[in-house]
This record gives sequence, structure tokens and C-alpha cells, in this order.
Amino acid sequence: MNVKKYITILLVGILLLGCGETQEAETNEELVKTVNITTKMINPSTFASYVRVVGTVETSNDIMISAEVNGRVISYKVAEGATVKKGQTIIKIDDSKLMKEMARLQAITSQTKEQYERLKKVYEEDGIGSELDYLNSKYAYEQNKSALESIKVDLENTSIKAPFNGEVETIMIEEGEMVSIGMPVIRLIGTDTYKITAGVPARYSEAVKLADKVDIWFDTQVRDTLHTAINYVGGSINPQNRTFRIETKLPVGKNYKVDMIANLRLKTYEREDVLVVSEEYVYSKNDKYVVYILSENAEGKAIAKEQEVQLGLSYQTDVIIENGLSVRDRLITLGSAFLDDGMRVTVKDDKNLASN
Repeated sequence: MNVKKYITILLVGILLLGCGETQEAETNEELVKTVNITTKMINPSTFASYVRVVGTVETSNDIMISAEVNGRVISYKVAEGATVKKGQTIIKIDDSKLMKEMARLQAITSQTKEQYERLKKVYEEDGIGSELDYLNSKYAYEQNKSALESIKVDLENTSIKAPFNGEVETIMIEEGEMVSIGMPVIRLIGTDTYKITAGVPARYSEAVKLADKVDIWFDTQVRDTLHTAINYVGGSINPQNRTFRIETKLPVGKNYKVDMIANLRLKTYEREDVLVVSEEYVYSKNDKYVVYILSENAEGKAIAKEQEVQLGLSYQTDVIIENGLSVRDRLITLGSAFLDDGMRVTVKDDKNLASN
């Protein structure tokens, strides 16, 4: 009985010792420090960088129309803000004095013409009279005829007309006011073609080219981004602000205003099939740049692996990884700021996104 009892006690001791070692291992496992993380699969993508500049809306025709005759303004045919067609009269200047002058010149011209033709006939056909009288009559007729044509032009210019389709921005004189030749009277803004002009920093002179795509939006119309192309690139640099001029046309049919402020986004660089990550997951460590990727230790447990990387160009928060990462590496994103090389991690990826 004593031998059996001894063997029983020995077996129970061995069992208790094994359970203790298991519990101790489980306890040690629970004490291992882990960090909750999320990951992102690294896949090739297209990297692009842009520059944003500010431009202003202009029109191909924005002019001051000046009076071409002296006289008194007798009427407006349209008001400020009115849209006018090419050739439409905007302001009428009193032409009564010019009409009387034209009637006088018509009579003189008719008289000198008749005298010239009579002297010409008798001189050339009958040989009567002097050549000097004949020439004087010819010159008198031509001078009066020219003066008559000139007065007709002046009469035409008493109607100040629109030289193109546009909008009457400002009328600078009042009815009854006197105007003189060369005096500005109307500002007319063309409505057929609007454009945006902007200055681009000189360092992008090699990157920005004719026909490049450009995104445009206005501070008052943020949701309405327009997509157009550059139709003019300046050939010189402004020495004062070190920019070169670009232009892009605006689509017809929109309610643009001259001198509106526009935002332009121009692509300055593009590269396909590169590995791009966010700069917030890249860390500077011992004069090098590192990221953390998901790996396993010898026991098959998830750990963070510190990976040195070589950076390329960046734009906003995106940066190209030239070396150090491979396609389908799992970059540790959230939680990476708390990691060291080889640290145990617990992956908390959304199952629906785990394959992304």
C-alpha cells in the first residue's frame, strides 16, 4: 500500500508541475507588449504634383470708346449694363451743324464739278482757254468733293456705335454735355470671349506647356470646377515678380465678370507605376527614413519590421518610395508612431478592407 500511495503522489506532482508551466507560459504571453495597428497593401499607382496660382478674368475686348467729332450729346440709345450688338448705336451726338455744312459743301461741289466739266470740254475738244484755268477747276472740284466725303464721315461718327458685341460697362458723359474729339465716353466690354490670365512662377517654366490641362474654380463657385487647357504661354519672365504669363479660355454661356478672381491648378509632374505612401507614415531615424511593415517572428507572431526607405518627389502628403518597399508589402498605418523594430502588434484591419 505504501508503494502504491507513493506512486500516486508522484504522478499528481508531475501533473501539477506541468499545469504550472503551462499557466506560467500563458501568463508570460499575456505580459508581452503589443500595439494595435491597421495596415495598407502597397500597390503601384500614379503620382502627380500640381501648382496652384491665382488669375483674373479678362475679355478679348475691353476698350474705351472716344468721341470722333465735336458736339453735344443729345441722347442715349441704351443704358449702362445693356448688352449691344456690333454696329448698334449707343450715343447720339447733335449733327444739325454738320448737316448744314454738308448741304453747303454739296452745293459748292456741284458748282465746281459743272465748271470743271465745261472747261475740260472746251479745252480738250475745242482748244479754247488756258491749261491753267482747266487745272485749277479740276483741283477745286476734287478738293470740294473730298471735303464733302469728309463731312459725311463726321456725320456717321455722330452716332457712337459698338465695334463688337458687348456690354456697356460705363457711360462717362451726360445728355446735353459737350464732347470733343478724343474724349472717352463709353467703356465697352466684349461678351463673346472670356479668358483667364495668370502668372506662373519661373521655376515651372519647363513643366507648364501649351495645351496642358488646367482646373479652374472661383471662390464664389467652389463646386463648379472647370476643366480646360492652356492656350497661351508667355515667352518672357516678368522681372518684378519672376513669373511668366499664361492664358486659358473660358467656356461660353457662363456669367463671368471681368476682374473676377480665379484659382488655377496646373500639373507640374506625373509618373506612373510607382509606390506612393503618405508622409505621415515615414519617420526620420538616425539620419535615415524608415517605415514599418507587417512581418512575423520565428514563432509566427505578428510583429512590426522597421524598413529603411529612399524617398523621391513629394506633393502635399504623398511621397514616392524609390527603394525599400515592394509590391504587396503591408504598410503599417495607424499605430506606426508607437512602434520599434520587432515589436509585437495586433492587426485591427477592417475585414472588408483587408485585401486593399
